Amino acid sequence: MTLCVIPSKNTQAEEISQPVEVPAEQVAPQDIPVQEVAPQDAIPQELTPEQQAELILQQQLAQVAADQATRQLVIIGDSRTVGMKSAVGKNANLWSAKVGMGLSWMKNVGVPAVESSINENTDVVILMGVNDVRSLSYTSKYVSYINQKAEAWTALGANVYYVSVNPMAFETKSYPGITNSLIEKWNTRMQEGLSENVHYIDTYSQVVGNVSSKDGIHYTKSTYKTIYELINQGIILDKFQQLISNEC
Repeated sequence: MTLCVIPSKNTQAEEISQPVEVPAEQVAPQDIPVQEVAPQDAIPQELTPEQQAELILQQQLAQVAADQATRQLVIIGDSRTVGMKSAVGKNANLWSAKVGMGLSWMKNVGVPAVESSINENTDVVILMGVNDVRSLSYTSKYVSYINQKAEAWTALGANVYYVSVNPMAFETKSYPGITNSLIEKWNTRMQEGLSENVHYIDTYSQVVGNVSSKDGIHYTKSTYKTIYELINQGIILDKFQQLISNEC
């Protein structure tokens, strides 16, 4: 049976001065419950064709989630990523993040610190931009660098994801000039400029207006956990969509 259905779908954080790596055997990389996947030849014949098609899609999605649980995330980011790492706790991810950093740090420190660990079993997740968002012209520099690195990492068999800059909980004089309107413009430029080697995950639109923060820019643990879960769901959905597209 051929299926061509594409589903739609506060204190300052402490600095991580070195990439943090936890042995994979301690915990599944994305902490996603994985259910046993039944073989497609076990589809009950008494089901209607539509029910069979839906069951096959469910099985394929479960298989993608099971496969994802064996992969390592390499997560590169700024203070929000530092906060996320602290909120989600120990896992098999490799984190490279530092408070207050932007493009220059990512190029000179953040990426070099973890690049040797990127391989065919890696998903690279980039959460950078909020510290440079006041200068929208920087998007072209981000796009150029990320596209360049993504080409090399994809050649190694890795997958590359750029996560939208997430919203301010409220505007504040502590971070002058950073507004959600500006963040939205940044995200649009990034999404439009990134190459086909970079998969864009839009968490901004899923959490805007529903984030908790004491200082407007850094989130509470519950918000960080929500965004982390949305990133993992976005990766699984992206791979599921690729699987279905390849079968069409």
